Amino acid sequence: MSRSKPGGMTDLLTGFQTALSGDYPQLLLSGLGVTLAVSLCALVVSVVVGTALGLVRVYRVPLLGPIGNIYVEVVRGIPLIVLLSVIYFGLPTLGLTLAGFPAAVLALGLYSAAYTSEIVRGGLGSVPAGQIEAARSLGLSRGQALRFVVLPQAWRVALPALGNEFVSLILGSSLASAVTLQELFSQGRYITNATYRQFEVYAVLAVIYFVLTFTLTRAVRALEHRLSRGQSLPERRVI
Repeated sequence: MSRSKPGGMTDLLTGFQTALSGDYPQLLLSGLGVTLAVSLCALVVSVVVGTALGLVRVYRVPLLGPIGNIYVEVVRGIPLIVLLSVIYFGLPTLGLTLAGFPAAVLALGLYSAAYTSEIVRGGLGSVPAGQIEAARSLGLSRGQALRFVVLPQAWRVALPALGNEFVSLILGSSLASAVTLQELFSQGRYITNATYRQFEVYAVLAVIYFVLTFTLTRAVRALEHRLSRGQSLPERRVI
């Protein structure tokens, strides 16, 4: 009779059963919730800061424009883990201490904002310059023209790239384990230490991350396709 060799298919299946037994699925689900929460909050920071950076850089706002350029160049030139460490471990020396969650949100959001600003710049560049003049001729202020005429068109163009940036945020959130945040990767590492099943646990994590990002990518593509049907969209109000 032939016996199953250690490391064979039987051992592999046993490893997956061990990795997904007991409280481990609940831990992974809890970690997934934290990952999504961190990523969504960081996306809000990224969009707000990135849009502001994009506007001041495109329209060359005095003082703010050059500062925005410096910010983008500096942030894009350092690793995310370094920025995360500066915020979580460095700021306490200046008297500002942040817990793991807000530190991860701030680091991810500020890091992503540098890339979002480039996306916003591209979107703004796709809008004809005459749009602002036309809006001003209708009585809108410059701020109203940007808000109700230019930015909606720019966001439509930027949507696919913003979807990719959100995917990058989800993947980058795995670094939040470095600041003691119990997100998905951190929970997976805990299960690995408890079961000594590295391959099986990390394979499960890979599947979860893939399903999450694949679903998000498909949703963004569906929204992009819907927005591309320009004539079927309801008219925007300009007030």
